[in-house]
Amino acid sequence: MSNTKPSDGVVLEPQTESTLFDFRWFFQLPPMLKGMGVSLAACNTVVISFGLYSLLNAVPSNPDLDRLERARAEYDAGNFQKAIALAKSIPRESALYQDSITSLKRWRREWHTAAAQYQAAEQALKEKRWRDVLEAARQMDGVHFWRRKAESLVEQAKPELEAEAKQLLDQAYAKAQNKDFTEALNLLKQIPPETTTAAKVQPKLAEYEEKQRIKAEYLLQQAYNQAAKRDFKGALNYLSQIPPGTSVYETAQIKMAEYSQKQHFKEEVERTVQLARMESEEPEKSSEPFSTEPFISTETNEKTSELNPGNQLQEVTP
Repeated sequence: MSNTKPSDGVVLEPQTESTLFDFRWFFQLPPMLKGMGVSLAACNTVVISFGLYSLLNAVPSNPDLDRLERARAEYDAGNFQKAIALAKSIPRESALYQDSITSLKRWRREWHTAAAQYQAAEQALKEKRWRDVLEAARQMDGVHFWRRKAESLVEQAKPELEAEAKQLLDQAYAKAQNKDFTEALNLLKQIPPETTTAAKVQPKLAEYEEKQRIKAEYLLQQAYNQAAKRDFKGALNYLSQIPPGTSVYETAQIKMAEYSQKQHFKEEVERTVQLARMESEEPEKSSEPFSTEPFISTETNEKTSELNPGNQLQEVTP
């Protein structure tokens, strides 16, 4: 039989008469018979699917496991007593009995803790302590029910938190303007990260920390300068202004101990000389003003080389 060329120009492979007859016979079937064929195929698919589903679900369910899962769902929904009752209903001989006991202990502990934290947040809201509302809500991570209730408190406090955050930011700017970068940083760290104002905090934190470091080095330099002039009180005054957390804080603490000892020694020398003058048989006033330098100059000169003040730092500006 020769190749048949359809109207679209595609060449078909040679077909036998029986195959061609069967093919044409199918398309010559009445519409009703065609529908029956499709329906039979669909029915077969449904039957096979149903049989597979029945086979997969032939394993009997574990009633104790179902009960424990229901208890967990009731617990998350806030039905605490019902969850406890379901967990306690699991018999002692069950393989899940120990799991139910563990869940009971954890649920009781978490529930009462979260309830107390919610009450604290509710009280803070009444007293207009907005940041405390947020802090109490943050701690409720274990119990979905109490966390959802706390979120409603946070939503009520948010407008006030935003206003307070803006106020803290303005105060921080004012402290930085007066070169009090330590207090400016303390104010910035009080701004809750959940507020929109918090987006402005991170750049300022980096800026003020750097300026705080520069000022701390400047204060240490001034302390070195005063100690070189044997003004240990002045040096201690500068050292006491260096805040914790800065790179020179530990050095400042060491120097405070050193300068305190030297100041104490200097005062003892002055008192000793004053008493000696008072007890002198001929208390003639010296034409020269008294100086403690002969008593401490040697030690001070030896220590001066160890101070190593370094280069002078320029004044810090905000």
